[in-house]
Amino acid sequence: MDSPVFAVDQTTSTTTNTRATSAGGSGNQASTPKGATRGRSTKQSLRPRKDSSRGGNKGDTRAGRTTGASKEEEEEEEDVCFICADAVEFYAVGACNHRTCFRCNMRLRALFKSKACPYCKTEMESVIYTRNAVATYEELCKDPLPFSDESLNIKFDCEEAHAKSMYMLQFNCPRDMCQYADGGGWKGLKAHAANDHTLQFCDLCVKNKMSFTHEHRLYTKAQLRAHYSRGDGTGFTGHPQCDFCRTPFYDNDQLFDHCRKKHEQCFICVRNGSGRHVYFADYPALEKHFNNDHIPCRHAFCLEKKFVV
Repeated sequence: MDSPVFAVDQTTSTTTNTRATSAGGSGNQASTPKGATRGRSTKQSLRPRKDSSRGGNKGDTRAGRTTGASKEEEEEEEDVCFICADAVEFYAVGACNHRTCFRCNMRLRALFKSKACPYCKTEMESVIYTRNAVATYEELCKDPLPFSDESLNIKFDCEEAHAKSMYMLQFNCPRDMCQYADGGGWKGLKAHAANDHTLQFCDLCVKNKMSFTHEHRLYTKAQLRAHYSRGDGTGFTGHPQCDFCRTPFYDNDQLFDHCRKKHEQCFICVRNGSGRHVYFADYPALEKHFNNDHIPCRHAFCLEKKFVV
């Protein structure tokens, strides 16, 4: 049987494949607020909405068990990851011996490019994926481990952990029951989704969301328009748009950064707290605001220097 094809060169891995590190960016899609008002105008007010989808996960360093639970209750409970609160299939163990599930650790190492332990912030140059819930990193290192990925510096104590980890790094189609994995990257996967399923990815999410390819969603044209304008009903309220440029952005941070660089803000309104998220299309629009709402200096020297109000 042919071996799986991965998306980015993995010449240092013990299994010679190519694989994806996925597109990245800042922010979480579930927490993205709508930032811009509707309608063509020379002025727009951007006010971030509160994120209704964020929540904290609690747990100890090995799994998310309740601190005050009895020993009998703990034995009956399933170990859960203290990051995602899902049941642990394979543990990721580093030198500090704090445990997470292998999926969260893979996301940190492959997508966020972070080797720090999420619990104590210790840099973990190497980690081991294992089913063993109690063995320390030093104990697991005593015997040779059969599988490894040298580019991410991950070792596996069984073939199943290795296979599932490598699957996460492929360019897999997220469509249910579809087994397609593209060896050429996002371009081929997008073409497959369009040709075989008549569906589309959200390009902003592909570029910015820290997700593996099989975790992304596919949309019809109508669903994609709704996704951009009002979200998916999961706490995400849509991608904010600049009302001046009619350009959508992944989240409010990107929108505000664009507005600061490409548009104008009244420094007086910002200073007194009334215009922190208010922008003007260009300087003539800002100058009109100065004339209507403030008292600009009419001296030729001040007019030439601008912003003397």
